[in-house]
Amino acid sequence: MSSFRSIFQIVENKKCPLYELDDRLELTDKALLPPQDKPVCLILAREMTELLFALLSQDKDGHDPEKLFSCSGCSGLIKFRMNYNTIATEDEAATSLSEILGTEINVPHRLVDGLGTIGLFQVIEKKNLARILPCFTYKKFSPGSDIFRKGEEAGNVVIILSGKVAVLDGDQRIAVLGRGEVLGEMSQLTSQAVCATVRTIDPTEVLCIDGQEMKNLLNKNPSLYIYFLRLLSDRLTKSNAARLQEVAYAMSGSLAEMPQVELFQLFHMNGKTGVLTIELPDGEARISFREGCIINASYAGEKNQEAIYRIIAERKGGRFKFNAGLSPQEMKAAEIGEFMKLLMDGIRRIDEENSPEEEDEA
Repeated sequence: MSSFRSIFQIVENKKCPLYELDDRLELTDKALLPPQDKPVCLILAREMTELLFALLSQDKDGHDPEKLFSCSGCSGLIKFRMNYNTIATEDEAATSLSEILGTEINVPHRLVDGLGTIGLFQVIEKKNLARILPCFTYKKFSPGSDIFRKGEEAGNVVIILSGKVAVLDGDQRIAVLGRGEVLGEMSQLTSQAVCATVRTIDPTEVLCIDGQEMKNLLNKNPSLYIYFLRLLSDRLTKSNAARLQEVAYAMSGSLAEMPQVELFQLFHMNGKTGVLTIELPDGEARISFREGCIINASYAGEKNQEAIYRIIAERKGGRFKFNAGLSPQEMKAAEIGEFMKLLMDGIRRIDEENSPEEEDEA
């Protein structure tokens, strides 16, 4: 007999009377667990039961991570996406991480079994954790220690096991992060310098992995790659909100303060209409936005998608400026691609181009 556990996150909410955007629903082979302190929707429970039988009969490697599910609606409607799922035999489910990992990783015993509840590791099957976790190094920081400093290169990706850290931009506290949060991933995915200082508030325990080693894992584990791309999108939208609003008001600035990927996300999330120009090594880049969607782009002789990829790949640049408004013809132009897919494909292409050659080619 198989046991099942899956987490679904609400990604669209149209006047649902019970749940909110980003709420998480846990579906097991025994129950539907709503977000904390919220009731179970009977309509949703009926439909999730049908979904459970469909998922149990499905090959666990055949699930499309981008697929959206929805309720049939009452006075409102929600859409949700499966963040991760586990389908295992009862024997496998009962096996603890301590038993699986043995002494292969240098992590205090009291923390080992809790690793399975951290988001990054929930997308990986238990049997594969024994292969992946030895790539990480355990470290402990005292209060007031800087894990990352703004402007420096992030050599590692860090996962917080315990404690809290502050994300700082100068004297401004942008966010406070705790257990399960990932740090340094944006610098690794975009090959940009660290955009904020991360300083410990409490005694903090972490797992660290070298940036190149992380990229190797991403290339070998598609579920990890998808997890990090979603993390990048969420971080751009939430953690940098205060700084994004400041730049949106000024409509101009320097790439040293706002790298290309964050800049695109800024105008997308604010639904801007107009033309963004950026000073880059091979000339001026022009990107046209209509209500936050990219409708055309040009740079160094390239157009549209190829231009976006080239713009994202540039590591040096000067100032940018945004001019509101488009011509009547541009207002009728079609989007050149779904916004987040453009960014994800660009980041993936950069990662592939920068990855080291295979050993047998050395």
